[in-house]
Amino acid sequence: MPLPILFLGTVVGAVLAHDNQKSFLRQLDNDRKDGLQSDTGREPSELLPSPQTVKMVPGTVVCCEVYEAFIHTAVVIDDDTIIELHGSGLIRAVSKKRFLHERSGQHIFSACDRYGQPLVFSLIKALASKDVFNFYDYHLLHANCYRHTWRWLTGEDIAIERFKEFNQKLAQKAGSKIYWDVVV
Repeated sequence: MPLPILFLGTVVGAVLAHDNQKSFLRQLDNDRKDGLQSDTGREPSELLPSPQTVKMVPGTVVCCEVYEAFIHTAVVIDDDTIIELHGSGLIRAVSKKRFLHERSGQHIFSACDRYGQPLVFSLIKALASKDVFNFYDYHLLHANCYRHTWRWLTGEDIAIERFKEFNQKLAQKAGSKIYWDVVV
């Protein structure tokens, strides 16, 4: 008898958490639309993607969800080419479609300011392009996509373990809160 009640409680808790997250994201979207500044910007979310859409712009940082547990980052070098660190350690150039292939996310998100303008960084195209077809030792926490994206962005090679840390560094570099808008 207690097992079904426990299961029901878990399901109800998950539904409430899901609804709370959606409400929080809607509030961030409304605040942005009304010109109010968020403390954090808006992280990417497959649960409730940003209503703001942008085109892919060379020199920007993009991301997608992987297995509903991680955010994978990469950089854009032209209208349809993204450079990423693959889990095999290979730096590769891929299309938008290939970037999402075998990942749980259905959207690509671009780092934008609160006005929906993609944040463009001058070093990205040159540094990332030079790295294509190179192999690196891949490690989920220490030698991951955040580390390589940051290196292409700044030229600085440092370990970044989590998306939250990457997002904070990106906001500092941009001098702006980061809003992850949907790429069309």
